Amino acid sequence: MSRYWVEVSIIYNKKSFPCLDLEDIISSKLWDINSSGVAIDSSSNYVRITGYFPLDALFYKKLEELKLSLGEYILSGLKFSFNISEESEWQKFGRFEPFQIGKFFVIPDENNYELQNGLIPIFIKPGMAFGTGLHPTTRMCIRLLETLPLEGKLGIDVGTGSGILAICMLKLGCKSVIGIDNDLVAISDARENAIKSGVGDRLDLRLGDLLNDYNGERVDVITANLLPQLMPPLFAKASSVLNQNGYLIVSGFSESEDGEVIELARSFNFSLKNRLVEEGWSALLFAYDTP
Repeated sequence: MSRYWVEVSIIYNKKSFPCLDLEDIISSKLWDINSSGVAIDSSSNYVRITGYFPLDALFYKKLEELKLSLGEYILSGLKFSFNISEESEWQKFGRFEPFQIGKFFVIPDENNYELQNGLIPIFIKPGMAFGTGLHPTTRMCIRLLETLPLEGKLGIDVGTGSGILAICMLKLGCKSVIGIDNDLVAISDARENAIKSGVGDRLDLRLGDLLNDYNGERVDVITANLLPQLMPPLFAKASSVLNQNGYLIVSGFSESEDGEVIELARSFNFSLKNRLVEEGWSALLFAYDTP
């Protein structure tokens, strides 16, 4: 049993959700991922709902599951905060063991690991940015990347989080990759992970919202592990960013939702090339067909 605990607090303004009983919704989500308890602190304007989790190998998978399940509310102003017990000791604690995803060996601590023969090492700091590799959506995106001819290609990772997908693209041969995120913490974590993984000089990290601010040259591959609500604006812009026959990998939605994503993709001249399903989540690989 871990001696380290994390308080995960979810805060929202009541005025932003006047017609919803978010207390019950959020509390239920916390119990669903095995919170050890739930506390609710409500004032006239704000509500703080806190769950309690041991800081163990499963914590980051639970956190990513929680953020995905509350995605539509996060877009409307739901905020997260974290309090870690014995924080000064946190960096000494092995929060998850090194593990394999396809050709890659994901390592949380660059000072404590044994390299596995034939696997490509990448270093991912177990911080609060999305994308440790423990969630099925991340794993499937990596598996789809491994099927592509990436040598010398240009890529963009939308919603880069920890930078894990961008780092994998570079390790698989991409000449350079742009990582975009709207979270400064994610940008900082991704930069650190890229440097430790030996690709920091080829990863261009930018603060931004999806592809909305991108006006550079066309690229060969885009990855986007995002909330399903963000797929329409992503596809609308991706068609003007990708080269002909360029690839788009998307995930972040359930198996039951991927039919809508496929129909959306077709409306923007994307054709489905591959589909993976794991633990009820889906990941899709599309090619862009220039109209």
